[in-house]
Amino acid sequence: MLTTKTTPLVSLITVNYNGLKYLKNLYDSLHKLDYPNIELIMVDNASDDGSVDFVKIHYPDVQLIQNSHNFMFARGNNEGIRVAHGEIIGLINNDVEVAADFLNPILRAFQEMPALAACQPKVRDLNQPNLFEYAGASGGFIDRYGYPFMRGRLFFTVEEDQGQYDNPMEIFWSTGACFFIRQSVINEIGLLDEDFVMHMEEIDLCWRMHLRGYKIFCIPSSLVWHKGGGTLAPDNPRKTYWNFRNNIFLLVKNSGIANLIRFLFFRLFLDFTALVWEMLRGKIKNSWSILKAYLWLLLHLPMLIRKRQKNQKKRKVTDREIFRLVYPGSIVWEYFIRGRKKFSELQKINRWLN
Repeated sequence: MLTTKTTPLVSLITVNYNGLKYLKNLYDSLHKLDYPNIELIMVDNASDDGSVDFVKIHYPDVQLIQNSHNFMFARGNNEGIRVAHGEIIGLINNDVEVAADFLNPILRAFQEMPALAACQPKVRDLNQPNLFEYAGASGGFIDRYGYPFMRGRLFFTVEEDQGQYDNPMEIFWSTGACFFIRQSVINEIGLLDEDFVMHMEEIDLCWRMHLRGYKIFCIPSSLVWHKGGGTLAPDNPRKTYWNFRNNIFLLVKNSGIANLIRFLFFRLFLDFTALVWEMLRGKIKNSWSILKAYLWLLLHLPMLIRKRQKNQKKRKVTDREIFRLVYPGSIVWEYFIRGRKKFSELQKINRWLN
């Protein structure tokens, strides 16, 4: 076990909104950690289910930040980051449980790789521990049209964890369910973008790191369990709205001009196809969510352009360098048309990342 003399302070920040039913399992597991130098912070987004009183009584060592209303995921985490003292900042969802030794591989990775800005553990499903978890799995990527996916989960297919993705790997983005980043990197590139509100703000943060030449890894020897759909189910209309809205926001803000034109050309067609498909299968609320997402983007176009200009001025590397981590094909085509449901099949057909 490492000692406090050789280990940095790690600040573990949890945003909570009416998550009382999750907090005991989370904090019981965090109190079993064999890493000695941690700071626990819970940011409560005006819960009315007794969450704050529960933590005050049962976990008095947890520093509480009580927001006046629901600041959602991005601003909630930023409030915690602003008061954190750790050299390493960890964002961890309230519906996560951790292995007792999960921090040690994370800290070793930061110590051994100076260019490492952020990383994530391997994430399994809390309800079905033999499976990867939908929102975390073993590291995130995007395809050439901007669709995000993970090593261990493509769209609605979640793989069984048989050790097939246990190698540490450089990834495009790290899951917000359990995300670690150096405080020094946050100081350089800024906090989570609160205009994302919720969903994909962690991908935006990771892309901003790539633009400045940093690396992001998945460290599978570190293990946590996440309750899939603990906040919003994958097919929830609200999640559909945030995913479509924020995915285009993400592409406009971070990609180079040539790639942005390509992204938008194909995405307008693909997203319209998705809208029609949701209508045909009777998911009217989901189709309306896609339309609302595009209405928001059009109404906020000046803001998107300002953010893009500001972000691109800070770029240190080209898209060509960054896009070695981007899947060169279409994940939509491979999954829905060609029936390829596993990350390993994508690697095999294109020799991508090999």
